[in-house]
Amino acid sequence: MNRIERSAREFDRWQQHHRPIAFVVAVAKKFGDDQAGNLVALLAYYAFLAIFPLLLALTTILGLVLRNFPRLQRDLLNSAFAEFPIIGAQIHDQLGVASFGNAFSLTIGLLGAFLGGRGFANALQNTVSSLWAVPRAERPGFPANYLRTIALLLLLTVGVVVTAAASAAAGVATAWGFGDFAVHLVSIGVGALLGWGYFLAAFRVATPAQVPTGWMLPGAAVSAVAWQLLLNAAGVIVAHLLRHAQAVAGLFGLVLGLLAWFGLQATVVVYAIEADVVRAKHLWPRSLIPPPLTEADRAYYSAALLAQAQRPEQRVEIDYTPEATAGRQHHRVAIAHPHCPPKHHRGSGAVSEDNTAWPARDDNQLV
Repeated sequence: MNRIERSAREFDRWQQHHRPIAFVVAVAKKFGDDQAGNLVALLAYYAFLAIFPLLLALTTILGLVLRNFPRLQRDLLNSAFAEFPIIGAQIHDQLGVASFGNAFSLTIGLLGAFLGGRGFANALQNTVSSLWAVPRAERPGFPANYLRTIALLLLLTVGVVVTAAASAAAGVATAWGFGDFAVHLVSIGVGALLGWGYFLAAFRVATPAQVPTGWMLPGAAVSAVAWQLLLNAAGVIVAHLLRHAQAVAGLFGLVLGLLAWFGLQATVVVYAIEADVVRAKHLWPRSLIPPPLTEADRAYYSAALLAQAQRPEQRVEIDYTPEATAGRQHHRVAIAHPHCPPKHHRGSGAVSEDNTAWPARDDNQLV
């Protein structure tokens, strides 16, 4: 063992014995093991495809419903385009929103919103199911997945209300004579509180029912706070992301700006979900330089394998070598559903998928 490997193993042992560091390392490692970067890319891509028809539909609906309330219509539209700092004005100009407000544009907008938003909703459902390691045989099928898609599309429009409420709270704070810093705190606080419920609702709709809602509370809170912080710091962030694209004008600059913004938001949300999974299933500490594998390593790899089962009739046997388990004599893993008593398979070590879905440290039985 050379000096570099020895130092790396010493750091690995050190992080495993320090809970905060071990948790952060476990979240980062799970992000890599899940190839979550690909999931982030899909979310950003489908969000980009969906945003123009969704904004078109929203603009047209507001133009029809709030025809007699132009100020409220303008405030809601400004809140919608505020979700895209720096480039929001360009999107506004590209859409030419002032010209919409008839049945034809409403039909085109709703049709495009459904077709474009369906890809994003499906990508979100696949993302959360993959991160929570829900077996493919237990994921919602037709027509439940389409109903979830429609519910997610409706929830996307609620985000405008959250931003509008945060802006209204900031306006009230300004009218009361608060300073700029206090106004920003009020805006972030109101937006984060409402955003918590918004993200929790979105996670609940997108995630299969096997995952308890309580497991998603911290991730929804982190996503809501990060959302508000990103919006407030967006000018600096987007300008930094686009520093090499300042010379690119028009449509290309708009595309790069949107993809960068969606990618940043998707990354934060996916990391928040990963942290929820690691916390709820006790998937830490993880080994950076195996073997041996930690108990959390074995729980993760077993769940990842079981999640690929296509049919409930399948039976999966999971075994680990003595080297992977530091020479322990018993190294077969039986993973039981948390609401059912664990079953010990001493003979074959088989794992029944209809009885195995949620690996957690307390639910793993080494037999």
